[in-house]
Amino acid sequence: MEGCGGGWPHFDAYFYEHAHLVGEQCAPYSATTKGSSCSKFASCPPVAKILKTEYVGGGFAEVSEKEMMKDIIRNGPVSVEF
Repeated sequence: MEGCGGGWPHFDAYFYEHAHLVGEQCAPYSATTKGSSCSKFASCPPVAKILKTEYVGGGFAEVSEKEMMKDIIRNGPVSVEF
């Protein structure tokens, strides 16, 4: 699973939907994932959970900037990559 090892935002969203997010006090940001695994943070308490993820626009690469702006207003943050 991509999760703690980085990867595509869609896989990260899937991970968050089926697990949970932990706080930076327990899992500080280090700008690298080398040598880390999810098991290192297994004892961290959950602080948030994503309930539902979906593609904006219906599918991969089928979205416009305008659709993304509308989705942010309606549903909150979006996950993207370049």
